[in-house]
Amino acid sequence: SKAIIDYGSLIYITLQRSKTARDAIKTIADLMDNYGYASEGESFSIADPNEVWVMEIMGKGEYELGAVWVARRIPDGYVSGHANQMRITTFPLDDPEDTLYAKDVISFARKIGAFDGADEDFSFSDVYDPVTFEGARFCEGRVWSFFGSIMGQEWADQYAD
Repeated sequence: SKAIIDYGSLIYITLQRSKTARDAIKTIADLMDNYGYASEGESFSIADPNEVWVMEIMGKGEYELGAVWVARRIPDGYVSGHANQMRITTFPLDDPEDTLYAKDVISFARKIGAFDGADEDFSFSDVYDPVTFEGARFCEGRVWSFFGSIMGQEWADQYAD
């Protein structure tokens, strides 16, 4: 791959150039379009005083320069946890207030033979980063622990075997 922007560089450049979370998402997308993304995948928490977003990115690798991505705004009053595992599944295609995505997020999946369904059935994480046993055990376990610490023991106990 000819990609030259890695995770750390993407963060540093974006922080220098962006004033809001939405600015950051646009900056990240523009940088990846122009310089590629020299990594497989990543999940970013992006926040400003008014909004919090989760942006998930998957580099296009040897196929072509760039990356596919989806960003979802976390609603006010909610929390999100993510640990080394994509979690955005299906998403609204017509809600720019709460959902942003690469213009080719679905068409690229079709191009590489990873998806052939209807657009509204497209699941970012299922197509680009399906959950494996290791992901469920080590990544999702950490997220569950995080929610357990917020929700309390009674919430956690309902899931005990």
